[in-house]
Amino acid sequence: MIHTTGTRVVFADSSEEAKAAYEALGVKPEHDPNAKMDICKCADDPEFDFESPFNLIGEVSLSPEYMDIVNQDPQRAYVVYYFEEA
Repeated sequence: MIHTTGTRVVFADSSEEAKAAYEALGVKPEHDPNAKMDICKCADDPEFDFESPFNLIGEVSLSPEYMDIVNQDPQRAYVVYYFEEA
């Protein structure tokens, strides 16, 4: 079964910069050494509602705690996580 792990919000000006910021946090896959990283820019998702306390982006659901972080700099916010095989 595939699931998501290591979800973080980072601020960047490009997906490459977001990937570097995420990797700098030291986040690693929990179980799958071949896990795929997914990088989603909140402002690029037409269904993303910055006013909502909850959101779906990519394959993850963002709780109010994540939305508080996203809304610190909404135009530069990326959600980054791993897809892992369990």
